[in-house]
Amino acid sequence: MNDDAESVATRLWRDRAQIREQERDDAMARLRIAEEKVAILLAENDRLAAENARLRALSGPDSGQGETELQMEALRGALLPLLSQHGGIMNS
Repeated sequence: MNDDAESVATRLWRDRAQIREQERDDAMARLRIAEEKVAILLAENDRLAAENARLRALSGPDSGQGETELQMEALRGALLPLLSQHGGIMNS
């Protein structure tokens, strides 16, 4: 009876060890996937930062207008023709 109990305990211990190993392997796989995603996001962030720097350089230091002012001017340019088409009042 003692050998049977020891055999059951040994099997249970082995099963638990296998489960822990599988959990560890799964966690390592998730970690690798997360690291790959972080690397992709960092590369995309670097690309976007470079694109922003390029666009800022194109606008030039002498432009004197901030981004908001440029957006407002673009919006005004898009809206004024629409207002004139529909008989709206144009204020300059």
